[in-house]
Amino acid sequence: MSLLARVPRRVPRLVSCYLNLSTDSTHTGQQFDKSDPRNARYLGGRKKEVNPNFGIKLVAEEPIEIVGKNHVWCDGGDGHLGHPKVFINLDKGVTKPCGYCGKQFKEHE
Repeated sequence: MSLLARVPRRVPRLVSCYLNLSTDSTHTGQQFDKSDPRNARYLGGRKKEVNPNFGIKLVAEEPIEIVGKNHVWCDGGDGHLGHPKVFINLDKGVTKPCGYCGKQFKEHE
């Protein structure tokens, strides 16, 4: 029997009375309706904590590395703290990111 099947039908109404629901959404846009039983985790004054620094935004802030070739490799840097070496083919005028770390590369025009 699933956990939601064991929740009494009156719980959503009780839960919605005591919730301190935040209007913030996660990077995936996750928000629950007030009557959703999953909101029970916010009972007792607990708030939904959402980190505004999504990883994709932080990667976009990194400067683009301009290279003089039509191909480049990336290993994430920092030796053993990096990632497997990957080779990236570059097209003129097009910025391409590393699939692991998101570092962006562009061929010098």
